[in-house]
Amino acid sequence: MKPVVIGITGKACAGKNQYAKAFEELGARLIDVDRLGHQALEANKDRIIAEFGDSVADRGEIDRKALGAIVFSDPSKLKALEKISHPWMVARIERILAEETAEVIVLNAALLNRMGLDRLCSHILFIAAPRCLRFRRCKARDGLSWRQFLKREASQRDISYQLLDPKAIHHRLWNWGSMEIIHRQVQRCCGRIGVKRCSRN
Repeated sequence: MKPVVIGITGKACAGKNQYAKAFEELGARLIDVDRLGHQALEANKDRIIAEFGDSVADRGEIDRKALGAIVFSDPSKLKALEKISHPWMVARIERILAEETAEVIVLNAALLNRMGLDRLCSHILFIAAPRCLRFRRCKARDGLSWRQFLKREASQRDISYQLLDPKAIHHRLWNWGSMEIIHRQVQRCCGRIGVKRCSRN
């Protein structure tokens, strides 16, 4: 039986990880695309250092903070990084999906649409939250100033509910920070999708 593939997307600090965790607690197989992104940096570090210079290297490893400062301030640099990392990540995800036996698979990916991963999903959850709340979360998590947050926002203009693959069924969910509400929303989504529990084989 073909698994149900659910994509979770949304802008920075909208709360995607909380929803992904709620699905995982119900038994879904979670693919954390951000974590795969870290693996992609490691797998392609020679190309990345050649592209961006030694300033992004720290003892032979990629300094993600230094790299982030470069790519989030220059759209052309961000595109250059994505040209290196995204094909590696998409190929890895397609291989995982081909081998996975779980009934429900969740792709947690901010760049679901940009990477073309939305075409792999039968359902997509777009997680939304007020900008002021997302900024507070970004400031607490990443130490971003308002100006840095706006630069990151500018780099995510294409993360939009309207731009998702029309062949998938879309659900827009508002996250105000309550885990109790998040769990209720996820349970309702499971009901709409037609799965009572995301069991694994």
